[in-house]
Amino acid sequence: MKKAAENEAVENLSENVMSEIKEMCRTEYCRPDLSLIAQINELFPTEQSLTQLDAVISAVEGEIGELDNELAYLVESNANVSERAEDALKQAQEAMAELEKSIGSIRERTKSSDEIVREMTRDIKQLDVAKRNLTASITTLHHLHILLTGVESLSSWVERKDYSSISRQLPAILNVLQLFDGYKESEQIANLSMKLDRLKTSLTIQLASDLKSAFQTGQLSERVTDMCRVAAALEGNVKENFCGWFIEQQLTEYVVIYADNEEGAWLDKVDDRYKWYVRKLTDFERAGLAKIFPNDWQMGRRLTSEFCRITRDILYRMMTRRRQDLDWKLLGHAIQHTKMFEALLMKRFPAAAQNDQQTKNEFEKSIWSVFDGFLDVFICAQEKTLNEFIESCAAKLRSGEERPSREASTHAVPFPSSADMFLLLKKVISESSKLSSEPDALIRDVIGVVRGCLRGYSASCLTAFLPTLGGTQQSVGANLFSLMREEITYVRLTPDQQFLVCCILATADWCAETSIQLQEKLAQRIPGVEISQETETFYSITSASLTVLVQDVESTCDAALQSISKVNWAAVDSVGDESPFIAAMRSHLRQAVPTVRDMLADRRKYFAHFCLKLATQLAHKFVGALFRCRNISTHGAEQLLLDTHSLKTFLLGVPSIDSVISSKPPTAYVTSVNAALTKAEMILKVVMCSLDTVDDFVEQYIKLLPTSDVSEMQKVLEMKGVKRQDHAAILHQFRQKSGANLVENPTSSTVVSSLTSRIVGNALPVSSGAMSEAFNAVVSMAADGLSDQTVTSSIDKLKRFEQLVKRKL
Repeated sequence: MKKAAENEAVENLSENVMSEIKEMCRTEYCRPDLSLIAQINELFPTEQSLTQLDAVISAVEGEIGELDNELAYLVESNANVSERAEDALKQAQEAMAELEKSIGSIRERTKSSDEIVREMTRDIKQLDVAKRNLTASITTLHHLHILLTGVESLSSWVERKDYSSISRQLPAILNVLQLFDGYKESEQIANLSMKLDRLKTSLTIQLASDLKSAFQTGQLSERVTDMCRVAAALEGNVKENFCGWFIEQQLTEYVVIYADNEEGAWLDKVDDRYKWYVRKLTDFERAGLAKIFPNDWQMGRRLTSEFCRITRDILYRMMTRRRQDLDWKLLGHAIQHTKMFEALLMKRFPAAAQNDQQTKNEFEKSIWSVFDGFLDVFICAQEKTLNEFIESCAAKLRSGEERPSREASTHAVPFPSSADMFLLLKKVISESSKLSSEPDALIRDVIGVVRGCLRGYSASCLTAFLPTLGGTQQSVGANLFSLMREEITYVRLTPDQQFLVCCILATADWCAETSIQLQEKLAQRIPGVEISQETETFYSITSASLTVLVQDVESTCDAALQSISKVNWAAVDSVGDESPFIAAMRSHLRQAVPTVRDMLADRRKYFAHFCLKLATQLAHKFVGALFRCRNISTHGAEQLLLDTHSLKTFLLGVPSIDSVISSKPPTAYVTSVNAALTKAEMILKVVMCSLDTVDDFVEQYIKLLPTSDVSEMQKVLEMKGVKRQDHAAILHQFRQKSGANLVENPTSSTVVSSLTSRIVGNALPVSSGAMSEAFNAVVSMAADGLSDQTVTSSIDKLKRFEQLVKRKL
């Protein structure tokens, strides 16, 4: 039972006690996790080791004894712990009670200190208020004394005209009086204020009289300077009125001598008026008159500013009254001297710096700006000058004085007048910048003149001298069908005319490039400025020049092309060498193209365009010539196919005909020539196709000419010699297979309808036979020509036909 009680007691020990007990187990025999069996086996692993049993027991007993002694000591030493703890607790409670008493005492003393501080602060504030009131009273009394003394003194100084004393004391008296603005209700202050006002009024009248008298008699001394200071101190416009009077006296002579109705005041003598004022200003400064006035008055600047204002008004009235006498050279003379005068003034009276930035000088453009309203004279004069220049250039070209000649240059060069024109335009723009005080505003007006000049030069000196190719038509009695086939003889350009066209092209190209540069320069000053329309006009002239050259060279091949339809292709029974018309075309082009290439040696890009236009139009004309051939046999089609291949090969080499350097033609050129002549080859292959079965023929047609239409197929059938009555079945089959609509060529229909309505609209007594013949001719022309020529050429044909019909009727 006792052992059970001890175990229970051990189990009831707290965790802290158990941890302390574990810390006390420092020997190998007292570890809590010790296994006795394992420990015994470790101490006595063998029977022989049992011989040490007594030694181990002795060691264990010794350790037990040490533990007992230590436990006994600990029990004895901790027996009175609870008593000591109670004593310590009592002492702590007593200390806390004493601390509470001390805190209460401190709180009471703090409350009493706050009351004392509040009482002291209240007294200090009262003393501060009293001090301020006392100081304000003393200051006010002092100011009142100053005011009373000053008013009395001022009264005596005014009577004695002691302007030196007045100039020193009057500002102070007036400043002190402002301090009593809140005391105006006081009788004494009100009386003082009224007395001072009477003195100022009297002083103002007296001062004005004395100042004017001093300057009129020339009695200038330091006393006058004091009078000026008094005038500046007085309220109101005393100073400004006197300055206005003085300046008026100084400029009275100028207003009389250089009035707007005086002959010597005209713009041609504008420098005299400026010289007069320079002498006046020099005398004003050297004679010591400027030193009489206080420095802050800046009387010299005031005088100069008024002179500029009067001069500006006089010049405006004078130029308005005599506007018909103005010319831009006279304006330029006046403006030049005015700018020089203003530069002198700005140097003499520089602008004062404000906020670390230089302000605009008040004399900058102070007079110059008056001329801006009259610069339309300059615009009109320049417009007239430029028109006269263009007329003179046109006259020189017309007379041959400036016409280029092949003897002077091997290649085309721009007209010298084009460079003169741009130099003149540059001069006009430069002059406009010098004349106007707002250059950008005048340049906007000048740009209109520049554009007009460019348009005038392009029309009068370039377009007007561009040759037009005409032809000698057959007699009026010739049949209309031959007329509509353009069987005319063209008049070729002479070598000089060819060279002139190339020079016009070179001039237009140079003017276009220079116009672009001019626009870039102008846009730097005025964003948004454009002369692009004029540039496009020059480029359009280059295109027109190329068209004339192409038409001229192309016309050499017309006879050869017309001969194609005159050959009886149905009778051709074998294929030989190329036909004569190919050799003729080759011969003509070999003669014409190198000449143009040499003349355009400095304009290679335009020669490339020339070749492209020439080859394309010849190819299309060749296709049109094929459409006019009838009843072509198989051998005839093979011969034409051979001729087409020869023409294609030759046209691809046109750019380098007889050239020392053989270069590959541009891709666009090759593509265009191949496209046109490949279609000719396909047409001839269709002509060679058998017509045994309609379905096979139509399928082959669609395969070779996938983009063809009914109108074109009808022409191909005529080339094959198919009878008219057989066309309907073939065209019907073609429409079913291709989905095409049986309509006329839109362009042809439109033109024919337009022409018919115009003929009918004239209400002429045309016979039905003549109308039928004319209409059939138009339809034949539309079927033969419009499909392979440009719409413009077709319309020209129709216009000529209409004129011929009117003449006949």
